[in-house]
Amino acid sequence: MKLRTWTLSGAMAGALVLIAGTALADDPMANTYGNTVNTVEKDNGAKGKMMFNQDGTYSVSGTDAKGNPVGYNGHWTLKDGDMTICMTPDAPPDAKSAPPAACAPIEKHNVGDSWTVTNDQKQTYDVSISAGR
Repeated sequence: MKLRTWTLSGAMAGALVLIAGTALADDPMANTYGNTVNTVEKDNGAKGKMMFNQDGTYSVSGTDAKGNPVGYNGHWTLKDGDMTICMTPDAPPDAKSAPPAACAPIEKHNVGDSWTVTNDQKQTYDVSISAGR
């Protein structure tokens, strides 16, 4: 995986604004477990499908700006009273350095919703959530 591809992919992880279901309000990530969060970076068209797990891990598969396949895993945490999610991609073996964690605000959304978010890296994404993985 090229460093540039890794950087775009790592930034994709920070693009999310995630979902909280009313029945599971204690965990703002609950509606993402078992569903797919889809992202498209507005500047370059990089696409991702993100799968979040309750244990604080996630995986991403998608394409970079040139249409090349990308995939990686990472870890997520909540901060600011569960108002912000920060995602740290796990560096692939050939990466020169891992990108920094990227953070974004959390908003409540339902399966089927679409929205736009800008992360702390100043990258803007179209985001949606679809049922199932």
